[in-house]
Amino acid sequence: MYSPHFAAALAIKSRTPQAPLWALLIGAFLADLVWIVLARLGVEPTQPSFFDDWSHSLFSIVVLATLFAVFFWKKGRRVLVAVWYAVFSHFLLDFPVHPNRLALYPESHLHLGWDLLSWGSRQAWFGATNDWWLQLVVLVALLLFYARGMRMRQVRMNVILGSCVVLFGLQLLMLSSCVGY
Repeated sequence: MYSPHFAAALAIKSRTPQAPLWALLIGAFLADLVWIVLARLGVEPTQPSFFDDWSHSLFSIVVLATLFAVFFWKKGRRVLVAVWYAVFSHFLLDFPVHPNRLALYPESHLHLGWDLLSWGSRQAWFGATNDWWLQLVVLVALLLFYARGMRMRQVRMNVILGSCVVLFGLQLLMLSSCVGY
């Protein structure tokens, strides 16, 4: 899930204009960035079994969100909360569709989530998987929230549409990776 994470950052930005967009975008994708580093170091191996407790567990996300948000302390409470929520939104969006259920904390035996991998990996319409379509629905909902917030702030329509087109394009690029999941 890529586009919905970035759409969450845009949705948050639409309600907290003083928050830096770059911080919200990085924050929304921070767990995956940490996973990439940890996977390269062998801490979260991808083979033979996928593991991401250190980057994607509920505890880890809360810690990441708090550490990242602290850098924005001087920008005020609203910005700090917006940045924290951008990082935490990663957990919320991964909860129903993540390939593995999400751990409560690293190495925990208790895992959270809906475990929809078998459903999500099934082929649906037009060669896409159920997971891709679910992500598209979430993307559209978040972009509608973003567009409404930006229109209330009287942001030019071409800026809003440009952002939406970029994220729809990214979602369409993901279509090629989910065909034959």
